[in-house]
Amino acid sequence: MELQIPGRYYRMYPPEEYLGYAEEMLGLDLEETAFMLIDVYGLGYSPGEPEPQRPALFYRGSTEIERRVMVDHVSPALDSARRIGLPIIYLNNSNQMVATQYSEFGSVLVRTHGLTVEERWETDPVEFRFSKLVEPKPGEYVVRKQMYSGFFETCLESLLRNLRIRNLVIVGFAANACVLGTLNDALYRNYRVLLLRDCTAAMEYHDTLEDQAITRYIVRHVEAFLGYTAT
Repeated sequence: MELQIPGRYYRMYPPEEYLGYAEEMLGLDLEETAFMLIDVYGLGYSPGEPEPQRPALFYRGSTEIERRVMVDHVSPALDSARRIGLPIIYLNNSNQMVATQYSEFGSVLVRTHGLTVEERWETDPVEFRFSKLVEPKPGEYVVRKQMYSGFFETCLESLLRNLRIRNLVIVGFAANACVLGTLNDALYRNYRVLLLRDCTAAMEYHDTLEDQAITRYIVRHVEAFLGYTAT
């Protein structure tokens, strides 16, 4: 059986005036397609759960944006993927004990995100726990990652190979960090990627908040350089 879904892409030709957006009806073989959730952890999306201590995407107001994406889009998409029997794969940040605090990656996170060494390297911080809204079910896969990309020094590629996967339907956060890093590596490994564009959001800058410019840029970047998007 196939999942028929219109994939949007962006045509950057001819030089005089780009043709721009186009759609192609994709036929995704259900046996070769996986549903991948990138960093959809965090409490506060189901009744009774505590509010996040820090804004989800680091800027003021981002918790509400992420909550809307999670409740209105990610959760229904996950339900649909489960209903049609797609393998469900979670890629989740994890502070593994590999002395990352001494790495250049660790230095960047401390320097640019204001994270203290103590909170960043706690092995299982509260912020990495799943809400009941989207928590994994028995038999679903959770891959722990330590960098932006879910492929870097993880078992993800072995998992996808063993499942005979060729197509990845992707949701999650942040669009300009872990989602982008994972999509890049997926393309390099010859996977066809389809980002659900209403199921992601970026870490915006102070001058891009109003129009969510970084999120919109990443979506178009995916459409022009990495694969397809859909809703």
